[in-house]
Amino acid sequence: MKKWAISLILIFVCCLTLAGVKTLTAISHPMKFDNEILEQCKKYDLKPELVASVINTESHFKANAKSKKEAIGLMQIKLSTVEFLIANFNLNESVSEEALYDPKTNIKFGCLYLNYLNKKFSDEFTALAAYNAGETIVRSWLREKKYSDDSKTLKEIPFNETKNYIKKIKSNLKFYQKVFK
Repeated sequence: MKKWAISLILIFVCCLTLAGVKTLTAISHPMKFDNEILEQCKKYDLKPELVASVINTESHFKANAKSKKEAIGLMQIKLSTVEFLIANFNLNESVSEEALYDPKTNIKFGCLYLNYLNKKFSDEFTALAAYNAGETIVRSWLREKKYSDDSKTLKEIPFNETKNYIKKIKSNLKFYQKVFK
C-alpha cells in the first residue's frame, strides 16, 4: 500500500513538473501569429523559425510594443524604415504608425526588411546585426579588419546591444526550429 501511494505521489510530482516546464516554455518562447509568419516567410523567402526568433527577441510577441527609439509592434520596425521600403520597392500604399501595431502589417514589413537585408548581406547573422544596429553601421564594421576578415561576415560585434541581440536570436532559434519542424 505504501509503495502504491509513493508511486502515485511521484507520478503527480512528475506531471506538475512537466506542466511547469510547458508553462515556463510558453512564457519564455511564446508562439502567436504563426499563420501570418508562415505567409510572409513564404512570400519573402525567409525561415519562419528565424522570424519567430526575431519577434520574440524584439517584442516577446507583444503587438503593442513601442521602443524609446520609436520602433513599433512585433518586429519593432520604425515608420521611417517602412517608408524607405515603400519607396524602394515601389509599393503603392501608405502606412501609418498606428497600422504598424497590426500584427499582419508589422510582420509583412518586418519580413520585407529582413529580406532586403538578406540580399544586401551574404551572411544571415550579419543581416540580423543590420536589422538591430542599422545597415550603415554594419557596413562600417565590415570595412574594419578587427570586426571582419572578409568584409562580408562579422567575426566580432563592437556594440554590446547588437552582440546580445544576436545571442538572443541564436538562443531563440534553437527553440523555434523545433516548433516549425
